[in-house]
Amino acid sequence: MTGIDDLLAESNDRWSRAMRNARGVEDIGLGPAVKTYYTRYFPVGVLVLTAAGAAAALLGFTDPLDDWGLALSVGLLLAAVGAVVGGLVYNAKKVAPAAQLNKTEVLIPLDSGERQQIQRQIMGKAAIVQERLCVARAGAVQMRKSLATQLLLTPAYLLVFASQTLNWVMRGDPFGWVMAVVLVGFMVAIAQLIREFRRTGRFLAGTSED
Repeated sequence: MTGIDDLLAESNDRWSRAMRNARGVEDIGLGPAVKTYYTRYFPVGVLVLTAAGAAAALLGFTDPLDDWGLALSVGLLLAAVGAVVGGLVYNAKKVAPAAQLNKTEVLIPLDSGERQQIQRQIMGKAAIVQERLCVARAGAVQMRKSLATQLLLTPAYLLVFASQTLNWVMRGDPFGWVMAVVLVGFMVAIAQLIREFRRTGRFLAGTSED
């Protein structure tokens, strides 16, 4: 029985450390912060920068009517640069303050199986263990913060792919259609990020004591 007792003691010690790491971790507005970015700043920035970049490119082309697609690809590339800069600034100014996090990752003390079980609870794929709910909630906040940052920066890559795809298609390069398929795959990946972000939000709302 000594071996079993040792394993139980190690498990309890891991969970105790995880619970200490979970203290003070809280989502205080990640959802509204991301929503504001996507309903205000991102669409306006993309439209303005794409139009400005395309207009500037057209001024340098000899035949604007034939080169409008290439000009649009330049505009999308400029919008991608703006999305990276704007996403980083918004993340630092608005998203980071919307979550109270500790310097230590909550789930680090746990083994891989225990971390997977917590993640399954957060995603709604496993029953919630009430005795360790504080760890799961803190893990959800950290996951949600990471997803929020990805959601701010990933669209920039989407704009780059869109720019290059349009450029190659307008030039008649067959590889452009291959890139179009990759672009669709990238959009699916972003949709998955949004889905997981919403799931973490539902988990936190469903387990809140308020």
